[in-house]
Amino acid sequence: MNPRDKSSIMRVVNKIAKTKLSSVALQKMEHVATKMGVEENELLALYVETKNRSMKDSFASTDYSERVLLLPQCLRAKDCPAELGKYGYECQQCGRCSIAKIVQMTKDLGYKGTFVLPGGSIAQKILCEVKPKASLGVACSKELVLGSFLCEKMGVIGQGFGLLKDGCINTVVDLQGLLEFLKVHK
Repeated sequence: MNPRDKSSIMRVVNKIAKTKLSSVALQKMEHVATKMGVEENELLALYVETKNRSMKDSFASTDYSERVLLLPQCLRAKDCPAELGKYGYECQQCGRCSIAKIVQMTKDLGYKGTFVLPGGSIAQKILCEVKPKASLGVACSKELVLGSFLCEKMGVIGQGFGLLKDGCINTVVDLQGLLEFLKVHK
C-alpha cells in the first residue's frame, strides 16, 4: 500500500474513532477495507489503536480500584477446570494457562476485578452490575472494536489489548506488554 493510501485510511479511521459507533459502523469499516484492498484485521487494529490513544489519559487517570480486566475464554487451556460463575469462568489457579498469572497481576495492582468471559454478551452484565469506571479488554481486533462500542454505550472508559495469536482456541497474549498496559497510571 502506498503512503498516500495509508494516509487516507488513517484519516478515515481517526474520524471514525472520534465518533460514537455501532455495529453498523463496523460493517461500514469492513466494507471500506474491502474496497481499498486493506486487510480487515489491519483496519480494525488501527481503529483500536486510535481509540486507545484517544482514551489513554482518561484510563491512566482512573484508579486501579475502579478498573476491570476482561479476558477472553480462548486464553484458557483445553483441559481448564474453571467453572462458569455469575460473571464468567472462575480461574482455579491450576497453572495450565496464563490466566492465573494475569489474575494475580491485577490483584497485586488492586483492580476491581478480572473476568474470563465465555462470550461478549456477559461483558454488558459486568459493566452494569460491577460498575467500573474503566475497562481493559483483551481479545482479537473485531471483539475489541465491539467492546469499544459497548464501553461508549455504557459510559465506561475503554481500552483494548490485542492477542498475539487469536483464533478462538489456544490463543496467546503478551504477558509483559499486558502488565505494562495494566500498570498505566498518572
